[in-house]
Amino acid sequence: MAILRGLRLAAETGLTPAILESDALSVVNKIGLEMVNGAEIGVVINDIYEVLRRSKVSTINFVPRLANSVAHSLAKLALASEGESMWLEDCPLSMKSLFLGDCPYSM
Repeated sequence: MAILRGLRLAAETGLTPAILESDALSVVNKIGLEMVNGAEIGVVINDIYEVLRRSKVSTINFVPRLANSVAHSLAKLALASEGESMWLEDCPLSMKSLFLGDCPYSM
């Protein structure tokens, strides 16, 4: 669901991600299959595929959680929060050090 929500949010805000990364290997693999039949996860994967067809995402990668600490920390923050939050410019101070540590160059 997080991948689908992220793709929809990107489309709603006019952002065009070129790369989709997730630490959910089974989901990344199923997205690569393009069509998944069966239970609720199949419906979500098919919805993701439909959004991807309309987007400019060129690459879908699996990234281990240890290499994806910013996304993991944001997911934990979201689970602890009520409602929905979005930052387009400034991020919460509690996340700033994670973001800066994830940059390949100094800012």
